[in-house]
Amino acid sequence: MTTVPFSKYARTIAGAWKLISWEMLPTDSTSTTVLHKPHGDNPFGRVVISQTGYVSAILIEPSALAPLEAGTGEWKDATDAEVLRIGRSLTSYGGPLSLSEREDGGLLWKTRVEIAHNPAWIGGDQIRLANHSTEGGQDFLTLQPVNEYTLKDGTKARAVLKWVKVGL
Repeated sequence: MTTVPFSKYARTIAGAWKLISWEMLPTDSTSTTVLHKPHGDNPFGRVVISQTGYVSAILIEPSALAPLEAGTGEWKDATDAEVLRIGRSLTSYGGPLSLSEREDGGLLWKTRVEIAHNPAWIGGDQIRLANHSTEGGQDFLTLQPVNEYTLKDGTKARAVLKWVKVGL
């Protein structure tokens, strides 16, 4: 792999992206069998990438977006149950992005995490296999975290997240 300046791909990657699918598949990279959809059929997520390669990502399960019922409806007045409902379904992080070109034509995407919902991520890297495609005039980005996941039933799985570029 060859590390490349972000500027080489800025035109393609920089911008706002909307999550359109998040699927957990078997670890065998040839299998397309969907084992689980962590946020259902209509996941909610956005990634904004600056022209200089700074990433800000937030994903949340759509059901967690139900209005707060406690107090004023403000986050500071939420009940512990409401905070748990939202917090457990939230993924967010931000930091500078570096890219390396893979031999298969894709990219290795590494974000050095500066801020995150999970304090354990801060100072570490979030690493993804990234592939860009264009279909019907739209830009798509498929990201696959390099780490395997363990589903609730103990099955090992890989995550595949597909994003579409949106205008601002």
